[in-house]
Amino acid sequence: TFNHWPISQRMNTVKCPVCRVPGFVVEYQGVELDLCAECNGIWFDRGELDLVLGHDHPVNQAPASSDEAKRPCPICRKKMDKVNIGPDRRVLIDACPEGCGLWFDQGELSELTHSLQSEGWQVAPEVREFLCGMFPETPTNPDGE
Repeated sequence: TFNHWPISQRMNTVKCPVCRVPGFVVEYQGVELDLCAECNGIWFDRGELDLVLGHDHPVNQAPASSDEAKRPCPICRKKMDKVNIGPDRRVLIDACPEGCGLWFDQGELSELTHSLQSEGWQVAPEVREFLCGMFPETPTNPDGE
């Protein structure tokens, strides 16, 4: 899936807050994104999501209540908050309370991208392809529809 995006190596790879395994780094438009090959999650350091989206104002976030266990921030190790993100604030993700960054589980990034498009955000086709194609979404039925 990643053969047309350069993969970087760096000394301190981020450990996945879900699997606790070291991730790998993919560079896109000069932004290094941390990915987990085990659970297909992705970490955006502070400001990276806005850089990749190329938008002038940040994506809306609001505190959320959830029964999901709080996960440790891969940077500062503090327990991350659950937040709803996007124009309709329906995508639930993990956000570091210290502002280190955002964690997206598999499928959440694609869901956010679709939400932004439906609200009129102009997400460049190549960016949409990259964000939606990071990891394939889990099909809801055996036919993948």
